[in-house]
Amino acid sequence: GSEMCIRDRVFSLFMPMIANFINKPIEKGVNNHYINDAKRIISELPNLVTIGITGSYGKTSTKFYLNKLLSAKYNVLMTPESYNTTMGVVKTVRGSLNATYDFFICEMGAKGVGEIKEICDIVKPKHSMITSIGEQHLETFKSVDNIIKTKFEIADCITDGTVYLNYDNEYIRNRQINKNVISYGLSAESDYYADNISVTVKGTSFTVHHGEEKGEFSTKLIGEHNVQNIVGAIAAANTLGVSFAELKTPVRRLEAVPHRMEIIDKGGSVIIDDAFNSNPAGAKAALDTLALMEGYKILITPGMVELGEKEYELNKSFGSQA
Repeated sequence: GSEMCIRDRVFSLFMPMIANFINKPIEKGVNNHYINDAKRIISELPNLVTIGITGSYGKTSTKFYLNKLLSAKYNVLMTPESYNTTMGVVKTVRGSLNATYDFFICEMGAKGVGEIKEICDIVKPKHSMITSIGEQHLETFKSVDNIIKTKFEIADCITDGTVYLNYDNEYIRNRQINKNVISYGLSAESDYYADNISVTVKGTSFTVHHGEEKGEFSTKLIGEHNVQNIVGAIAAANTLGVSFAELKTPVRRLEAVPHRMEIIDKGGSVIIDDAFNSNPAGAKAALDTLALMEGYKILITPGMVELGEKEYELNKSFGSQA
C-alpha cells in the first residue's frame, strides 16, 4: 500500500510536467497557425502603413496620442490597451484589421531579446518609434545593453521608412543607426522639439518647432513627459501628412490614458492618478509635475518593484526626490 501511495505521489508530481510537455508542441502549432494567418492578412493589405512603437515607458501613451492625431485625417487602427505581446498583436490583426484602415499602430513590448523582432516579422512595420529606454524588466533582460539591443530590433527591421527617436533619452541618442531618423524631444537638438512649456492643474501649453516652422499647442494633460510623448506623436503625424494647423484641435482633445497622470477634480481637492506603473523615470516625472502645482500636496506611493538588484537604490533616490 505504501509503495502505491509513493507511486501516486510521484505520478501526481510529474503529471503537470508531462501534460505541459505534451501541450507545448500543440500550443506552439496553434500559435503558429494564428501567426501565419496574421501574416496572410497583412500581406493582403499592400496599402496599409504599419507603425511600430516600443519603449521602456511612454509607449502606450504615445500610441494613444498618435492614434488620435493621425485620425484627424486618416482611418487608423491601434492595438488596444497594453496588447503588446506577439499573441496580443496577432489577436488584434485577426480580429480587427481590414482594408478600410490606412494606418495600423502596433505597440510592441518585450521582456527578452528577440521578442520585438518576432512581432516585426509578423506586422512588417514601415515606420517605427522608440519612446524611451530605461531599467524596467532588468531582471528578465539581465543587462541594459540587452534592453537597448531589444528595443532597437524595432529599428533594425525598417528598410525605406522612418525611425522616430526620443533624443531626450541618452541611451537612444548615443546609439548610431544607419536609418532615416527623425528625432524628437524637449531640447533644440531634436528635429521636432517643444519649449515654452507651462503647466497648471488645468493642463499644459507649449510651442513645437520643426525647422523654421512652429506651432502653439495646448492640452488637458499635465507633465513634461506627456509633452515629450505628444511631440513624438506630432513628429510622426506631421511627417505622415497632418499639418501643424490640423493637429491643434486633436492635441487639445487628447485624454489622459487611465491611471497615467490622470487628473480627477474633486472640487475641493485634485487627485493625480498615476497608479498604472512605476518606473524611475515616470516616478521622477510625476514628482516634477507635482512640484509645479500650487497648494498642499500629499504623495501616496508603494514605491517601485521589478527593478532587480537596483530596487533599493532606485527607491532610495525616489525617496530623496520626494
